[in-house]
Amino acid sequence: MPTIPEGGLILITGANGFVAGVTIQSFIGRGYSVRGTVRSAEKHQWMLAHYGPKFSLFQVSDMAVHDAFDEAVKGVDGIAHLASNVEFAADPHAVITPTVNGLTNILEAAAKEPKVKSVVFTSSQGACITLVPGQPYFIGKDTWNISSIEKAWTKNPEPGMQHLINVYCASKTQAEKIGFEWVNEHKPHFTFNTVVPNCNFGIVASPQNTGFNTSAGLLKSIFHGSPMAPNVISAQFYVDVEDTALLHMAALTQPDVQNERLFAFAAKFTWNEILYIFRKLYPERTFLKDVQEPPADVGTISGEVHDRAEELLRRFGKNGFTSLERALEKATEQIVATEEVQLPETLIDRMEAHMKAQAQ
Repeated sequence: MPTIPEGGLILITGANGFVAGVTIQSFIGRGYSVRGTVRSAEKHQWMLAHYGPKFSLFQVSDMAVHDAFDEAVKGVDGIAHLASNVEFAADPHAVITPTVNGLTNILEAAAKEPKVKSVVFTSSQGACITLVPGQPYFIGKDTWNISSIEKAWTKNPEPGMQHLINVYCASKTQAEKIGFEWVNEHKPHFTFNTVVPNCNFGIVASPQNTGFNTSAGLLKSIFHGSPMAPNVISAQFYVDVEDTALLHMAALTQPDVQNERLFAFAAKFTWNEILYIFRKLYPERTFLKDVQEPPADVGTISGEVHDRAEELLRRFGKNGFTSLERALEKATEQIVATEEVQLPETLIDRMEAHMKAQAQ
């Protein structure tokens, strides 16, 4: 029997996010009910109509406040904690502290709710390494980006964007490690696992309401002719966002998944490979010629963690990780379908507009 049977109630935090939206769809599509937390319920009323009667909305204005999730967790069977501080800020207190406190608050709230059977936290490749293009690395089940914590909190930080990256990586590293430490110390009645994704591609739950943000926005950007994407995310491993969602489901519902890190690393990509696939999918369109991008990813992932993730995906009817071409096919179908729609402005849109203004 799964840890949480079909029909159970799942709490998904940060419900308006890119990965969270697809995760909500995946759980509802497989018979679960979902309660989603957002900072402003008034702002996200659209979610009720979009996800339907098996979805409810709950406001958590500040996840870092003590007892922030105590009411939100009441009656739930499982918790997927996807909410995170994604600001690229120089002050580690502004990014790391709320991320760590948010996870601790979720775990403490879950410990007070006897119905909770499992909790999963969404981590990041940044909890394993700080990616440097062209620099070899290895990621296994016990790989931690300890150096990012040291660099984030130092009194003499690295200059510019690199410090912001260090702070973000440290927030994920510190939170994930503290999560496992908390569970080891308190030995709660629920299981605890994490999902460690890399660069997510694929569908967006509701582009009409959220636009295309983060990595989804970068795909839209380069599809429409902007060379910005390689400057924001260098070539690395990708994963289809629906596979990331299913690994969250495995973490919550499969009884043999306990105290594990599930790695959502499908395969490597380059932006020029993505442009090649765009041309193949849409031969009638004109795309950028090959773009200048940093050196290709030369890291390796443990076969053990890759095979474990694929084995779990097969339990949900997949043949393993989704191919890059299939992930891009789904993504571009949405991009094309919404080309005549006025979409909400996203951070990626603002970055692209800024880049264009500087070029003029």
